[in-house]
Amino acid sequence: MKDDCSKDIKSMFSNLCCSRCKNDFSQESINIKKKDCETLICTLSCAECGKDFGDIVLNYNYRSKSHLPLEIIDGPPPISIDDVINAHEFIKKI
Repeated sequence: MKDDCSKDIKSMFSNLCCSRCKNDFSQESINIKKKDCETLICTLSCAECGKDFGDIVLNYNYRSKSHLPLEIIDGPPPISIDDVINAHEFIKKI
């Protein structure tokens, strides 16, 4: 990443690593595609193994002197077999 924010990339991505090779992300892992004020549209890929993680959106505050590490936010648990059966029974009643 070649931008004013490149100095913060190490701290922002310090909690994250590649899911394939487990190497840390580096400045070379992020390529800025588009900037709109404080919103950056970037591509994320592993500089070590080349795995492509697709596009990411970063809300980057240029006025801040430091940035906290990013965190993974888990979504809901996967759908269980019981969920499927309950949905099937519900739809049958309609």
